[in-house]
Amino acid sequence: MEKAQSLAYRYLSFRPRTIKEVELYLQKKAQKYLFTPGEIQTVIELLKDQGYLNDLEFIQSFVNSRNSLKPKSKRFLEMELRKLGVSQADCEVFFSENSPDEDELAKKALTKKMKSLLQISDERKRFTKAISFLQRRGFSYDIAKQAYLQLTQK
Repeated sequence: MEKAQSLAYRYLSFRPRTIKEVELYLQKKAQKYLFTPGEIQTVIELLKDQGYLNDLEFIQSFVNSRNSLKPKSKRFLEMELRKLGVSQADCEVFFSENSPDEDELAKKALTKKMKSLLQISDERKRFTKAISFLQRRGFSYDIAKQAYLQLTQK
């Protein structure tokens, strides 16, 4: 169990992780180091008790980080979180209490992209590229159009 615990601490030292990520990591390492599923669960419970594993805190950290670096829509964030092993219930709890302002996020994402978009001389092509960029980040057409119009009218 000590080896599983030290591996988990090392894994968590790089960035925050979800409970599912740590569990899958330890299961993969169990083949080499021969620890049992019971030991894995014991280590996970220990990490939860020590405050190293908390999916709601992970969601908060992940969303804040993502919105400051590469803003994406709520729907897209939920999809990424689900891929990382966060439960649907935890996502719903977090987003019901912390609903992101998608209009502002779309404007923030597009503001960073506008420098390269302004080099396109054809207005229609610039508009299409801007809308496509925001839609790839999970924003609806209406939100993308509104963000583009607000940024180009200034």
